[in-house]
Amino acid sequence: LYKDKAIDAILTLKLGPDSLGTMMYFAELQFDGSSEKGRLLRDKIQEKIKAGERILLENRIISLGADTSLLKVLELKPLDTSSSEKKLGSILGMILPYLLIMLLITGAAVVASDLVAGEKERKTLETLLVSSAARNEFVLGKYLTIITFAMVNVFINLFSLFFSMRYMISQSGLEFSGLAMPLEGFGILLLVFIPLATLFAAILLSISTFSKNMKESRSYEQPLMLIAMFASMITFFPGIEISNLFAIIPVVNIALLFKAVMINEYQLSHLLLTIGSTILLDVIAIWITIRLFNTEKVLFRSDDEGSLKNVKKEKRNLFNPFYGMIYFVIALVLLYYLGGWLQAKDLAKGLMQTQVFVIGLPVFLIIRVFKLREKEILRTKAPRPLEILLVPFISVSAAVLVASLSQLIDFIYPFPDEYLKIMNKLFQIEGGLWRILLIVAVFPGIFEEIMFRGFMIRFFEGNGKKMAVIIGAILFAAFHLDPFRFFPVFLLGLLLGYLTLRSGSLYNSMLCHAVNNGTAILISTYASLPWMKQYIISGESLQWWVIGAALVVFVITIFAFQKVTANKEMGDI
Repeated sequence: LYKDKAIDAILTLKLGPDSLGTMMYFAELQFDGSSEKGRLLRDKIQEKIKAGERILLENRIISLGADTSLLKVLELKPLDTSSSEKKLGSILGMILPYLLIMLLITGAAVVASDLVAGEKERKTLETLLVSSAARNEFVLGKYLTIITFAMVNVFINLFSLFFSMRYMISQSGLEFSGLAMPLEGFGILLLVFIPLATLFAAILLSISTFSKNMKESRSYEQPLMLIAMFASMITFFPGIEISNLFAIIPVVNIALLFKAVMINEYQLSHLLLTIGSTILLDVIAIWITIRLFNTEKVLFRSDDEGSLKNVKKEKRNLFNPFYGMIYFVIALVLLYYLGGWLQAKDLAKGLMQTQVFVIGLPVFLIIRVFKLREKEILRTKAPRPLEILLVPFISVSAAVLVASLSQLIDFIYPFPDEYLKIMNKLFQIEGGLWRILLIVAVFPGIFEEIMFRGFMIRFFEGNGKKMAVIIGAILFAAFHLDPFRFFPVFLLGLLLGYLTLRSGSLYNSMLCHAVNNGTAILISTYASLPWMKQYIISGESLQWWVIGAALVVFVITIFAFQKVTANKEMGDI
C-alpha cells in the first residue's frame, strides 16, 4: 500500500527490553521525506508520539506508587513585553511593503507606457519633437509626470489602507491604540517611497522609449515587476532585518526599512543609506533614459527591427539589452524555483543538475533554435599556451584578494550565523575533496561561464565591450542571490569578462573560474592544519603578507596577459 501511494506513512510499534532490561516501546516511522506532505505528516506523528510517551510515563510513575508531579522539572512562563502597537506594526510591516511597492510599479507602468510608446503608436511623437522645446525637456516633463502619478497612487493607497485597517480594528473590538501610527513614521514612509518612485519612473520611461508600441512596452515591464515582487517579499521571511548591507540593495532596502519603521526600530544610518543608494541609481537610470530619447535609431525603431520573428533572418536582432534582461530574469526565476527544489532534495546532485539544466542547457537550446554559430557566439576557440600558463597565477592571486575583501566585509558587516552555516554545507558534501571540487569549482567554471561570458555578454556588446563586461559582472553577481558576496563576485565577474574579451577565448575564463573556486575550497579545507598557520592568522583570515604577495603576482600576471594578447581580435579592451 505504501509503495502504491495508497497510504502516506507506516508507523511500527514494538514492545521490548532496552539495554538495561527495562520494557519500552520502539517506534519506527516510514515516510517520504522528499514531499512536503510527508514531512508535515512526520511532524504531526512525532507530536502524537511525544504526547503518548507522556501518558506512558505517568502510568509508570503511578504503578510505582509515586506522584506524577515528579515528571515536572521545568515550567516556562512566557512574558511578552511588546505593545499592541508593535504587534500590529509587525504584521503590517510584513504585508504593506509588498502591496505598496507593487501598487507603485503598476501605477507608474500604466502612465509610462502611454507617454512614449503610446505616442509612437498614435503617431503623435513626431509632432512633439518638431516643436521648439528641447528633447531633454520632454524627458524631464514625462519623467515628472510618471513620478507624480506613482506618488499619488502610493499616497492614496497608504491612506486607504490606514483608514481601512483602522475601521476593521474598531469593528472587531480590539484595542484601537494598536493601530496608531505616529506622524513621524508616516512621514518617513512617504519620504523613502519618493526615491523608489523616481527610480522606477526612470526605468519604466527607458522601457517605454525603447518600445515600438504599448503592447511591447507592457511585455518588457513584466520582468521588472517579477524582480520587484521577489525583492519586496523579503519581509515575509522571518529573522531578516535591515542592515547597512541590505540598505544599499534596491527595493529590498525600502521593504525592510518599511518594516523597521512600522515597529519603530529603524536607525538614521539605514534611512540615509537607503535614500542615498536609491538616488544614485536614479541618476544612472535617468541618464540612460536621456541617452535613449536622444538616439534616433532607438526612438524610431521599425516594427521589424528587434522582432524575434526576424531573428533567424537577422541574427544580430537577437542580441540587444532588453532580450538579454528578459533571458536573465527567466534564468533567475528558474534558478530560484527549479534550482532551489533540486538542491532541497539532494544538495550535491541538485547543484550539478542546476548547473547543467538551469544554467547551461537553455543556452544551447537557444543557439540551436535560432541556428546560431556556436563557436562564434560562445568564443570557444583555443587560447595560446602562454595564456593557459598565466591564467592559474591570475586566478589564484585573485582568489586570495577576493577572500581578503570578503574578510573586510565580514569585519565591517559581520555575516549572520545562519548564512555561515548554509555556506559551510558546500564544504561538507559527502564524497571527499575531489567531489566537492567537481561540484563547486569545475561545474560552475564550465556552465556559468557559458551562460555569462559566452552568451549573456553578447546582449550588451552593442554599448561597447567595456560596458558589456561591467553589465555582465553585475548580472553575474546578482545571479548568485547572495548580498554578502555581491561585491567580491562582481569584481570576479569583471576579471572573467576581461579574460574572455581580451583573449577572444571562453576557455580562459572557464579555467580562471574553476581555479578561483578551487582555491577557496582548498583554503577552507586545510585552514586548520599546522602547515597553514604561516599563511592564516585565525580561522580562515589570511596573513597580510600573503595578501600583499597576491597583489604583486596579480598585477604582474595581468600585465603579462595584456602583452600576450595584444595582437588578438578582442585586444581593444
